[in-house]
Amino acid sequence: MPQKGLFATLRLRDFRRVWTAEVISDAGSFVTFIALAVYVHDLTGKTFAVGLALALRTIPWVLIGPIGGVIADRMDRRTVMISCDLIRAVLVATLPFTHAAWQAYVLSFASGLFSPLFRPARQALLPTIAPGENYVRALALSEVSHQVLHTIGPALGGAAVLAVGARHAFFLDALSFLVSASFLVGVRTRGASRRPRTVGEVTSELGDGIRIMRRDRLVSRLVLARGVVLFGVGDGFTALLLVYLSGRGLGAGAYGVALAVAGLGTAVGTSVLARRHAGAPRTVPLVISGVAPLLLLLFVFRPEFAVLLAVLVALGGAGAGMALYLNASIAERMPDEARGRIFSLTGAVYEACELAGALMLTAVGSRIGSARGIVGGGALTAIAAAIVVIPTVTLMRASDRERAVLSSPHAPVSDPE
Repeated sequence: MPQKGLFATLRLRDFRRVWTAEVISDAGSFVTFIALAVYVHDLTGKTFAVGLALALRTIPWVLIGPIGGVIADRMDRRTVMISCDLIRAVLVATLPFTHAAWQAYVLSFASGLFSPLFRPARQALLPTIAPGENYVRALALSEVSHQVLHTIGPALGGAAVLAVGARHAFFLDALSFLVSASFLVGVRTRGASRRPRTVGEVTSELGDGIRIMRRDRLVSRLVLARGVVLFGVGDGFTALLLVYLSGRGLGAGAYGVALAVAGLGTAVGTSVLARRHAGAPRTVPLVISGVAPLLLLLFVFRPEFAVLLAVLVALGGAGAGMALYLNASIAERMPDEARGRIFSLTGAVYEACELAGALMLTAVGSRIGSARGIVGGGALTAIAAAIVVIPTVTLMRASDRERAVLSSPHAPVSDPE
Protein backbone atom coordinates (compact mmCIF):
# COMPACT_ATOMS: atom_id res chain seq x y z
CA MET A 1 0.00 0.00 0.00
CA PRO A 2 1.31 3.50 -0.81
CA GLN A 3 2.14 5.54 2.28
CA LYS A 4 0.46 8.97 2.25
CA GLY A 5 2.57 11.98 3.12
CA LEU A 6 6.27 12.68 2.83
CA PHE A 7 7.27 11.17 6.19
CA ALA A 8 4.76 8.32 6.04
CA THR A 9 7.24 6.32 3.96
CA LEU A 10 9.25 5.91 7.17
CA ARG A 11 6.63 3.32 8.17
CA LEU A 12 8.30 1.04 5.63
CA ARG A 13 10.80 -0.82 7.82
CA ASP A 14 13.62 -1.36 5.31
CA PHE A 15 13.35 2.15 3.90
CA ARG A 16 13.40 3.62 7.41
CA ARG A 17 16.67 1.83 8.11
CA VAL A 18 18.28 2.84 4.82
CA TRP A 19 17.13 6.46 5.22
CA THR A 20 18.43 6.66 8.81
CA ALA A 21 21.78 5.21 7.73
CA GLU A 22 21.97 7.76 4.92
CA VAL A 23 21.22 10.74 7.18
CA ILE A 24 23.79 9.69 9.79
CA SER A 25 26.45 9.02 7.15
CA ASP A 26 25.72 12.34 5.38
CA ALA A 27 26.14 14.26 8.63
CA GLY A 28 29.47 12.54 9.25
CA SER A 29 30.65 13.30 5.72
CA PHE A 30 30.14 17.03 6.29
CA VAL A 31 32.31 16.79 9.39
CA THR A 32 35.12 15.25 7.35
CA PHE A 33 34.61 17.77 4.53
CA ILE A 34 35.25 20.67 6.90
CA ALA A 35 37.86 18.87 9.01
CA LEU A 36 39.85 17.80 5.94
CA ALA A 37 40.00 21.34 4.61
CA VAL A 38 41.20 22.69 7.98
CA TYR A 39 43.60 19.79 8.56
CA VAL A 40 45.33 20.03 5.18
CA HIS A 41 45.55 23.80 5.47
CA ASP A 42 47.18 23.41 8.89
CA LEU A 43 49.68 20.96 7.39
CA THR A 44 50.56 23.00 4.31
CA GLY A 45 49.30 26.55 4.70
CA LYS A 46 48.31 26.48 1.00
CA THR A 47 44.84 27.05 -0.46
CA PHE A 48 45.56 24.90 -3.53
CA ALA A 49 46.45 21.98 -1.27
CA VAL A 50 42.98 22.22 0.30
CA GLY A 51 41.30 22.22 -3.12
CA LEU A 52 43.37 19.21 -4.19
CA ALA A 53 42.44 17.21 -1.10
CA LEU A 54 38.72 17.85 -1.63
CA ALA A 55 38.92 17.19 -5.40
CA LEU A 56 40.51 13.79 -4.77
CA ARG A 57 37.26 12.71 -3.09
CA THR A 58 35.21 13.42 -6.25
CA ILE A 59 37.49 12.13 -9.02
CA PRO A 60 36.50 8.47 -8.38
CA TRP A 61 32.94 9.27 -9.50
CA VAL A 62 34.17 9.85 -13.03
CA LEU A 63 36.86 7.15 -13.04
CA ILE A 64 35.10 4.15 -11.50
CA GLY A 65 31.49 5.26 -11.07
CA PRO A 66 30.11 3.10 -13.89
CA ILE A 67 31.90 0.01 -12.53
CA GLY A 68 30.11 0.58 -9.24
CA GLY A 69 26.84 0.08 -11.10
CA VAL A 70 27.97 -3.30 -12.42
CA ILE A 71 28.80 -4.37 -8.86
CA ALA A 72 25.42 -3.11 -7.62
CA ASP A 73 23.63 -5.18 -10.27
CA ARG A 74 25.66 -8.36 -9.73
CA MET A 75 26.20 -8.53 -5.97
CA ASP A 76 24.10 -8.43 -2.84
CA ARG A 77 23.30 -4.71 -2.67
CA ARG A 78 22.93 -4.64 1.10
CA THR A 79 26.31 -6.33 1.52
CA VAL A 80 27.92 -3.83 -0.87
CA MET A 81 26.59 -0.93 1.18
CA ILE A 82 27.67 -2.39 4.53
CA SER A 83 31.14 -3.25 3.20
CA CYS A 84 31.63 0.27 1.84
CA ASP A 85 30.62 1.78 5.18
CA LEU A 86 33.02 -0.43 7.14
CA ILE A 87 35.96 0.18 4.80
CA ARG A 88 35.37 3.95 4.79
CA ALA A 89 35.19 3.91 8.60
CA VAL A 90 38.68 2.37 8.76
CA LEU A 91 40.15 4.75 6.17
CA VAL A 92 38.69 7.90 7.75
CA ALA A 93 39.74 6.74 11.24
CA THR A 94 43.31 6.48 9.90
CA LEU A 95 43.42 10.16 8.87
CA PRO A 96 44.20 11.45 12.40
CA PHE A 97 47.43 9.44 12.39
CA THR A 98 48.85 11.11 9.27
CA HIS A 99 51.59 13.72 9.51
CA ALA A 100 52.08 14.80 5.89
CA ALA A 101 49.74 16.19 3.25
CA TRP A 102 50.44 13.38 0.78
CA GLN A 103 49.26 10.83 3.35
CA ALA A 104 45.99 12.73 3.73
CA TYR A 105 45.69 12.85 -0.08
CA VAL A 106 46.06 9.08 -0.35
CA LEU A 107 43.47 8.36 2.33
CA SER A 108 41.09 10.99 0.96
CA PHE A 109 41.26 9.45 -2.49
CA ALA A 110 40.96 5.91 -1.12
CA SER A 111 37.84 6.71 0.92
CA GLY A 112 36.36 8.46 -2.12
CA LEU A 113 36.64 5.23 -4.12
CA PHE A 114 33.80 3.65 -2.17
CA SER A 115 31.14 6.33 -2.59
CA PRO A 116 30.62 5.40 -6.29
CA LEU A 117 30.09 1.81 -5.13
CA PHE A 118 27.75 2.63 -2.23
CA ARG A 119 25.37 5.07 -3.94
CA PRO A 120 24.39 2.96 -7.01
CA ALA A 121 23.69 0.02 -4.69
CA ARG A 122 21.48 2.24 -2.52
CA GLN A 123 19.72 3.81 -5.51
CA ALA A 124 19.07 0.42 -7.09
CA LEU A 125 17.74 -0.99 -3.80
CA LEU A 126 15.41 1.94 -3.06
CA PRO A 127 12.67 1.08 -5.63
CA THR A 128 12.53 -2.43 -4.12
CA ILE A 129 12.13 -1.33 -0.49
CA ALA A 130 9.74 1.52 -1.41
CA PRO A 131 7.86 0.22 -4.46
CA GLY A 132 5.29 1.93 -6.64
CA GLU A 133 3.93 5.30 -5.53
CA ASN A 134 5.99 5.05 -2.35
CA TYR A 135 9.19 5.43 -4.38
CA VAL A 136 8.64 9.06 -5.39
CA ARG A 137 7.88 10.01 -1.78
CA ALA A 138 10.86 8.04 -0.49
CA LEU A 139 13.09 9.69 -3.08
CA ALA A 140 11.70 13.10 -2.15
CA LEU A 141 12.31 12.51 1.55
CA SER A 142 15.91 11.51 0.83
CA GLU A 143 16.41 14.64 -1.29
CA VAL A 144 14.84 16.92 1.32
CA SER A 145 16.99 15.36 4.05
CA HIS A 146 20.10 15.83 1.92
CA GLN A 147 19.27 19.47 1.26
CA VAL A 148 18.62 20.13 4.95
CA LEU A 149 21.96 18.55 5.82
CA HIS A 150 23.57 20.54 3.00
CA THR A 151 22.23 23.62 4.75
CA ILE A 152 23.27 22.78 8.32
CA GLY A 153 26.08 20.31 7.55
CA PRO A 154 28.88 22.88 7.29
CA ALA A 155 27.78 24.32 10.64
CA LEU A 156 27.85 20.81 12.17
CA GLY A 157 31.31 20.23 10.72
CA GLY A 158 32.55 23.57 11.97
CA ALA A 159 31.16 22.92 15.46
CA ALA A 160 32.83 19.49 15.56
CA VAL A 161 36.19 20.92 14.51
CA LEU A 162 35.84 23.71 17.07
CA ALA A 163 34.93 21.23 19.84
CA VAL A 164 37.52 18.48 19.31
CA GLY A 165 39.92 19.83 16.67
CA ALA A 166 40.27 18.85 13.00
CA ARG A 167 42.43 15.79 13.71
CA HIS A 168 39.98 14.19 16.14
CA ALA A 169 36.87 15.21 14.17
CA PHE A 170 37.66 12.43 11.68
CA PHE A 171 36.76 9.90 14.37
CA LEU A 172 33.19 11.28 14.38
CA ASP A 173 32.82 10.54 10.67
CA ALA A 174 34.28 7.05 11.17
CA LEU A 175 31.70 6.49 13.92
CA SER A 176 28.91 7.67 11.59
CA PHE A 177 29.91 4.99 9.05
CA LEU A 178 29.80 2.31 11.75
CA VAL A 179 26.35 3.43 12.94
CA SER A 180 25.16 3.54 9.32
CA ALA A 181 26.36 -0.04 8.79
CA SER A 182 24.56 -1.18 11.95
CA PHE A 183 21.24 0.09 10.57
CA LEU A 184 21.86 -1.53 7.18
CA VAL A 185 22.49 -4.91 8.79
CA GLY A 186 18.82 -5.01 9.73
CA VAL A 187 17.58 -4.46 6.16
CA ARG A 188 15.82 -7.60 4.96
CA THR A 189 15.92 -6.86 1.21
CA ARG A 190 19.24 -7.78 -0.31
CA GLY A 191 19.20 -7.50 -4.12
CA ALA A 192 20.99 -9.36 -6.89
CA SER A 193 23.92 -11.71 -6.28
CA ARG A 194 25.55 -12.77 -9.56
CA ARG A 195 29.21 -11.83 -9.57
CA PRO A 196 31.00 -11.03 -12.85
CA ARG A 197 34.10 -13.23 -13.00
CA THR A 198 36.34 -11.45 -15.50
CA VAL A 199 37.21 -7.96 -16.69
CA GLY A 200 35.55 -8.86 -19.98
CA GLU A 201 32.30 -9.64 -18.20
CA VAL A 202 32.45 -6.31 -16.34
CA THR A 203 32.99 -4.46 -19.64
CA SER A 204 30.14 -6.40 -21.25
CA GLU A 205 27.80 -5.63 -18.33
CA LEU A 206 28.65 -1.95 -18.55
CA GLY A 207 28.03 -1.92 -22.29
CA ASP A 208 24.67 -3.61 -21.74
CA GLY A 209 23.74 -0.90 -19.23
CA ILE A 210 24.57 1.83 -21.76
CA ARG A 211 22.50 0.11 -24.44
CA ILE A 212 19.53 -0.38 -22.10
CA MET A 213 19.55 3.31 -21.19
CA ARG A 214 19.96 4.47 -24.80
CA ARG A 215 17.01 2.35 -25.93
CA ASP A 216 14.72 4.38 -23.69
CA ARG A 217 14.70 7.74 -25.45
CA LEU A 218 12.91 9.56 -22.63
CA VAL A 219 15.38 8.52 -19.94
CA SER A 220 18.48 9.02 -22.09
CA ARG A 221 17.40 12.52 -23.17
CA LEU A 222 16.48 13.56 -19.64
CA VAL A 223 19.86 12.35 -18.38
CA LEU A 224 21.53 14.49 -21.03
CA ALA A 225 19.33 17.46 -20.12
CA ARG A 226 20.19 17.17 -16.42
CA GLY A 227 23.88 16.96 -17.27
CA VAL A 228 23.58 20.14 -19.33
CA VAL A 229 21.78 21.93 -16.48
CA LEU A 230 24.44 20.89 -13.97
CA PHE A 231 27.10 22.27 -16.31
CA GLY A 232 25.64 25.76 -15.82
CA VAL A 233 24.27 25.68 -12.27
CA GLY A 234 26.70 23.26 -10.62
CA ASP A 235 30.19 23.78 -9.24
CA GLY A 236 31.09 26.40 -11.86
CA PHE A 237 28.19 28.62 -10.83
CA THR A 238 28.88 28.21 -7.11
CA ALA A 239 32.53 29.17 -7.66
CA LEU A 240 31.57 32.29 -9.63
CA LEU A 241 28.95 33.13 -7.01
CA LEU A 242 31.67 33.32 -4.36
CA VAL A 243 33.69 35.70 -6.54
CA TYR A 244 30.57 37.78 -7.25
CA LEU A 245 29.73 38.17 -3.56
CA SER A 246 33.34 38.94 -2.66
CA GLY A 247 33.38 41.67 -5.28
CA ARG A 248 30.40 43.28 -3.57
CA GLY A 249 32.14 43.28 -0.20
CA LEU A 250 30.29 40.24 1.15
CA GLY A 251 32.27 37.50 2.86
CA ALA A 252 32.08 33.79 3.54
CA GLY A 253 29.03 34.18 5.78
CA ALA A 254 26.95 35.63 2.95
CA TYR A 255 28.18 32.88 0.64
CA GLY A 256 27.08 30.22 3.11
CA VAL A 257 23.66 31.85 3.45
CA ALA A 258 23.29 31.98 -0.34
CA LEU A 259 24.05 28.27 -0.76
CA ALA A 260 21.77 27.39 2.14
CA VAL A 261 18.91 29.37 0.60
CA ALA A 262 19.35 27.58 -2.74
CA GLY A 263 19.20 24.25 -0.92
CA LEU A 264 16.08 25.39 0.91
CA GLY A 265 14.44 26.17 -2.43
CA THR A 266 15.23 22.67 -3.67
CA ALA A 267 13.88 21.10 -0.47
CA VAL A 268 10.61 23.06 -0.68
CA GLY A 269 10.18 22.33 -4.39
CA THR A 270 10.81 18.63 -3.84
CA SER A 271 8.34 18.50 -0.94
CA VAL A 272 5.62 20.16 -3.02
CA LEU A 273 6.12 17.77 -5.94
CA ALA A 274 6.16 14.74 -3.63
CA ARG A 275 2.63 15.56 -2.46
CA ARG A 276 1.25 15.17 -5.98
CA HIS A 277 -0.66 12.05 -7.01
CA ALA A 278 1.39 9.28 -8.63
CA GLY A 279 -0.40 9.85 -11.93
CA ALA A 280 0.06 13.64 -11.91
CA PRO A 281 1.67 15.02 -15.11
CA ARG A 282 5.43 15.54 -14.95
CA THR A 283 5.92 17.36 -18.25
CA VAL A 284 5.56 20.91 -16.89
CA PRO A 285 7.92 20.47 -13.88
CA LEU A 286 10.51 18.84 -16.14
CA VAL A 287 10.32 21.65 -18.70
CA ILE A 288 10.55 24.26 -15.95
CA SER A 289 13.71 22.57 -14.67
CA GLY A 290 15.18 22.72 -18.15
CA VAL A 291 14.62 26.47 -18.56
CA ALA A 292 15.42 27.35 -14.92
CA PRO A 293 19.00 28.45 -15.80
CA LEU A 294 17.40 31.46 -17.53
CA LEU A 295 17.03 32.91 -14.02
CA LEU A 296 20.79 33.45 -14.07
CA LEU A 297 20.27 36.12 -16.73
CA LEU A 298 19.10 38.36 -13.88
CA PHE A 299 22.74 38.68 -12.87
CA VAL A 300 23.11 41.11 -15.78
CA PHE A 301 21.49 43.64 -13.40
CA ARG A 302 24.01 42.76 -10.66
CA PRO A 303 21.29 42.19 -8.04
CA GLU A 304 21.67 43.18 -4.41
CA PHE A 305 21.93 40.43 -1.82
CA ALA A 306 18.22 40.28 -0.93
CA VAL A 307 17.20 39.99 -4.60
CA LEU A 308 19.96 37.45 -5.16
CA LEU A 309 18.55 35.23 -2.41
CA ALA A 310 15.12 35.34 -4.05
CA VAL A 311 16.69 34.28 -7.36
CA LEU A 312 18.49 31.37 -5.69
CA VAL A 313 15.31 30.17 -3.95
CA ALA A 314 13.49 30.21 -7.30
CA LEU A 315 16.40 28.47 -9.03
CA GLY A 316 16.50 25.70 -6.41
CA GLY A 317 12.74 25.20 -6.46
CA ALA A 318 12.49 25.20 -10.26
CA GLY A 319 15.26 22.61 -10.57
CA ALA A 320 13.63 20.13 -8.18
CA GLY A 321 11.43 18.53 -10.84
CA MET A 322 14.23 17.13 -12.96
CA ALA A 323 16.19 15.71 -10.02
CA LEU A 324 13.10 14.00 -8.60
CA TYR A 325 11.30 12.80 -11.70
CA LEU A 326 14.37 11.66 -13.60
CA ASN A 327 15.27 9.22 -10.82
CA ALA A 328 11.62 8.17 -10.64
CA SER A 329 11.61 7.51 -14.41
CA ILE A 330 14.73 5.37 -14.13
CA ALA A 331 13.16 3.32 -11.33
CA GLU A 332 9.92 2.88 -13.30
CA ARG A 333 11.29 2.28 -16.79
CA MET A 334 14.58 0.44 -16.22
CA PRO A 335 14.68 -3.28 -15.28
CA ASP A 336 15.74 -4.02 -11.70
CA GLU A 337 18.78 -6.01 -12.82
CA ALA A 338 20.14 -2.93 -14.64
CA ARG A 339 19.24 -0.11 -12.24
CA GLY A 340 22.62 -0.06 -10.50
CA ARG A 341 24.42 0.44 -13.81
CA ILE A 342 21.97 3.10 -14.97
CA PHE A 343 22.26 5.09 -11.75
CA SER A 344 26.06 4.85 -11.78
CA LEU A 345 26.27 5.89 -15.44
CA THR A 346 24.04 8.88 -14.83
CA GLY A 347 26.12 9.82 -11.78
CA ALA A 348 29.29 9.74 -13.88
CA VAL A 349 27.62 11.94 -16.53
CA TYR A 350 26.56 14.48 -13.91
CA GLU A 351 30.00 14.62 -12.26
CA ALA A 352 31.73 15.01 -15.63
CA CYS A 353 29.37 17.83 -16.62
CA GLU A 354 29.88 19.61 -13.32
CA LEU A 355 33.65 19.26 -13.64
CA ALA A 356 33.57 20.63 -17.20
CA GLY A 357 31.33 23.50 -16.09
CA ALA A 358 33.62 24.34 -13.20
CA LEU A 359 36.70 24.47 -15.43
CA MET A 360 35.10 26.36 -18.32
CA LEU A 361 32.92 28.84 -16.45
CA THR A 362 35.61 29.82 -13.97
CA ALA A 363 38.10 30.28 -16.82
CA VAL A 364 35.65 32.49 -18.71
CA GLY A 365 34.56 34.31 -15.56
CA SER A 366 38.15 35.18 -14.70
CA ARG A 367 38.40 37.02 -18.04
CA ILE A 368 35.04 38.75 -18.37
CA GLY A 369 33.99 39.03 -14.72
CA SER A 370 31.90 36.82 -12.44
CA ALA A 371 28.51 38.39 -13.21
CA ARG A 372 29.01 38.14 -16.99
CA GLY A 373 30.33 34.61 -16.58
CA ILE A 374 27.19 33.60 -14.68
CA VAL A 375 24.94 35.25 -17.28
CA GLY A 376 26.78 33.62 -20.17
CA GLY A 377 26.70 30.22 -18.47
CA GLY A 378 22.98 30.55 -17.74
CA ALA A 379 22.13 31.54 -21.33
CA LEU A 380 24.27 28.80 -22.86
CA THR A 381 22.88 26.19 -20.49
CA ALA A 382 19.23 27.17 -21.05
CA ILE A 383 19.66 27.05 -24.83
CA ALA A 384 21.38 23.66 -24.73
CA ALA A 385 18.78 22.26 -22.30
CA ALA A 386 15.94 23.53 -24.51
CA ILE A 387 17.48 21.81 -27.54
CA VAL A 388 17.40 18.54 -25.60
CA VAL A 389 14.11 18.96 -23.70
CA ILE A 390 11.76 20.45 -26.31
CA PRO A 391 11.90 17.46 -28.71
CA THR A 392 11.27 15.24 -25.68
CA VAL A 393 7.97 16.89 -24.69
CA THR A 394 5.95 14.44 -26.80
CA LEU A 395 7.63 11.52 -25.04
CA MET A 396 6.98 13.13 -21.65
CA ARG A 397 3.29 13.56 -22.42
CA ALA A 398 3.00 9.94 -23.56
CA SER A 399 4.64 8.84 -20.31
CA ASP A 400 2.22 11.04 -18.34
CA ARG A 401 -0.77 9.42 -20.06
CA GLU A 402 0.58 5.93 -19.42
CA ARG A 403 1.14 6.58 -15.71
CA ALA A 404 -2.28 8.23 -15.37
CA VAL A 405 -3.91 5.06 -16.72
CA LEU A 406 -1.83 2.76 -14.49
CA SER A 407 -2.52 4.81 -11.35
CA SER A 408 -6.24 5.07 -12.03
CA PRO A 409 -8.44 3.12 -9.57
CA HIS A 410 -10.26 1.75 -12.62
CA ALA A 411 -7.07 0.47 -14.29
CA PRO A 412 -7.46 -3.11 -15.52
CA VAL A 413 -5.79 -5.76 -13.38
CA SER A 414 -3.88 -8.38 -15.35
CA ASP A 415 -4.65 -12.05 -14.84
CA PRO A 416 -1.94 -13.48 -12.58
CA GLU A 417 -1.86 -16.52 -14.80
